Amino acid sequence: MKAPQDQTHAFNCTQCGAGLDILGGGRVKTHVCPYCRSELDAQDNYKIIRQFRDMKRPETPFDLGMTGQVWGVDFTIIGTMAWAEYYGGKRWDWVDHQVYSHTHGYGWLSVENGHVSYSRKTRDVPSPTYISESVIENSEARPSVRFQNETFRYYGSGKASPTFIEGEFNFRPSMDDKLRYVDLMGGDRMLSIIDSGKEREYEVTELPDQPSLLDSFGVSKDRRPRARGVHPLDAIDRSPLQLFIRNLALAGAALAVIVGIGVAFKGDEIAESGRTGTNSEIRLPFAVTNETGLTQITISANANNSWAWFEAELTDADDEPVAAFERGVEYYTGSDWKEGSRRVSTQVKLLPGSYTVYVSMVEAKVDWPNGRLASNMEARVRQGVANPDWLWGAAAILGLIGFVFMGQRYLRSARRWSGSDWSDD
Repeated sequence: MKAPQDQTHAFNCTQCGAGLDILGGGRVKTHVCPYCRSELDAQDNYKIIRQFRDMKRPETPFDLGMTGQVWGVDFTIIGTMAWAEYYGGKRWDWVDHQVYSHTHGYGWLSVENGHVSYSRKTRDVPSPTYISESVIENSEARPSVRFQNETFRYYGSGKASPTFIEGEFNFRPSMDDKLRYVDLMGGDRMLSIIDSGKEREYEVTELPDQPSLLDSFGVSKDRRPRARGVHPLDAIDRSPLQLFIRNLALAGAALAVIVGIGVAFKGDEIAESGRTGTNSEIRLPFAVTNETGLTQITISANANNSWAWFEAELTDADDEPVAAFERGVEYYTGSDWKEGSRRVSTQVKLLPGSYTVYVSMVEAKVDWPNGRLASNMEARVRQGVANPDWLWGAAAILGLIGFVFMGQRYLRSARRWSGSDWSDD
């Protein structure tokens, strides 16, 4: 005879006589008395099936009968199951609470490492439908499945057994249960393939907003779990404004680089010395006709795995000094790398008129194997040059802002996957 749960709201335990509330609707199959630990058959007038003894109550912020909301849906906590998994001398513990909604049926609130997630069974089937231990052990890359038009990648697997059972359930739990699970992670959901040896089920897990969930169920501050680490489903949820700032910064950096390259090549060459031996002095006269922009003087030398230091002096038409500067070139190379440059430039602001630049090498040194001292040098002059340094600076700042946002997501993703038991080694 099936118990009339739709009309009855409480009953007395048929083992110890304690008053027990009926919370879980008409599909509840068993009720485990929290007082005497008797498992009662909710489908047969609460007949005693067995007793669970020596069960240690787990730490959890939730009690039977608590009500709250998960994404706006009212749920009642009707059952508690604690689980343990052993591997390699280590132990992992978590607590599952079966919850019931008059409108949405049954689900689970799971407490692990201080995080509370919500899971419910799904009738949709992934492809492939199962990932065996041998597939996991022999795969060179993370196994994956396709589920609801999304790719879910392997996160972890194991075997677990109950350590505590209390309350109502829409199945018949046993302390002898042995469940093998495979967790696969998508964007913000976890797909679990659960095999009890008798049947195979699929569950989808999501991570609700923690403060809102705990507030909804009336969990007092002193009972709130302390989260440890980052939950694998705790992805960064950027606001539209943050995404806009990131994209704007990256686009601005790219634009600054493009404009900077254009600016760097702006200008007209007005004089060049040709190659001259470094043991002599370059004397290069030139005339500035452009009233806008800068005048750029470029010195180049054929240093190889060595460096060279140059002095330059700029005079006007009356041979009066206008400017003087020192610059060095250094160039190093290996079988698969290069470093430095054989060219160096200086930019000055000059009024239209005639000028002469004098360039001489004052020091040079070989400081790398197979090096060669610079044997010749050259000078070139361009006018109407713009200074792109501010564009390089803007590109660096904007790029840094964009990459900070991207770096945060990367680091967060790395921490989300840090709990995975997969190794690429």
